[in-house]
Amino acid sequence: MPNPLFSRYSQGENRVTASILAVFERISFALVERILQILCEEPNLPLLVIKNQIKSDKSIPDGAIQASFPYLIETKVVQNSVVKKQLEDHLEALKLSNFYKKKLLVLTPDYETPVVIKELNSDLIVWASFNALNDAIAEITATDESWLTSDLPLPSEQERFLLRELVQMLLAERLINSGKSDAVLIVPARSAIQDYRSFSVYVCQPNRSFQPVEYIGFYHGGVIDQYIPKIIGKPIEDVTLTEEAIEEAQLSLETKQDLLQLVKQLKKHSSSRYGVKLKVFFLSSPTSPDTIKLTQAIKNDLKNEAGRPYAFTQGQRYVPLSALRKNPATTTELLMRGE
Repeated sequence: MPNPLFSRYSQGENRVTASILAVFERISFALVERILQILCEEPNLPLLVIKNQIKSDKSIPDGAIQASFPYLIETKVVQNSVVKKQLEDHLEALKLSNFYKKKLLVLTPDYETPVVIKELNSDLIVWASFNALNDAIAEITATDESWLTSDLPLPSEQERFLLRELVQMLLAERLINSGKSDAVLIVPARSAIQDYRSFSVYVCQPNRSFQPVEYIGFYHGGVIDQYIPKIIGKPIEDVTLTEEAIEEAQLSLETKQDLLQLVKQLKKHSSSRYGVKLKVFFLSSPTSPDTIKLTQAIKNDLKNEAGRPYAFTQGQRYVPLSALRKNPATTTELLMRGE
């Protein structure tokens, strides 16, 4: 029988861990695998292997399904509360296991890698913040244009609901928060970059969750665009982009005026965004002094263990503005400067 969806444990760590595992138990293995790949920064390491015509010394079965990977999870709900002895005990148990793929995943609300984990300096330990877990969930549930060309698993409506409820629980527990004043949201932007250049907006599906940030960056054509616009005001979470819908919406007069001006431009340019229900960010224009202009676009050079390139982001990703301001030439350089 599956575990209760949201645990009644009184201790915060047990409650949060049990709730995460309960959701993982109810969604497809492919989605769980994808979340773990993102958190462990191993985007193409399969945990479940399905093969045809497996050869052995004495037989050739038609197929095989192989999975052997202990991933231990240690959860902390208070910053700076990781205990070195506890992790050492977990590592000792993990080292004794006869598995090739094994990790100790430490989830905490810290904004940087805990000092204890740095001191242990073990390849078996992976630290991730609850922000990172939120980002991973946002990435696999994103429904922007990237899904058209992606071969990654897509969640069902029920799985989206469960993952959304998990995020709401983590928010209620006060475990998700950017905590970084210089965090920049990077979004896939094959079509969004044209929205920005034409209308100085970023639009996406209604009520999509993001960490609170001041700037947005656009990833398109294998590069992060050199223009990093500033977000103007709060995003409008859910609005249909027609004159009638905007007039009827419960919005401030100033917001209505901005939206009506946007709708006017959408109609003028026969944009496919007109009449669609969306979440809307108003952004500083490419010529605005509030927009940061890098010296060049940042080329994505990330590759997996097999040497194949993969996208910098499929849904959304956050990088430090301080690292962007150093004008890195590649995404590898960007990530190194952000550490």
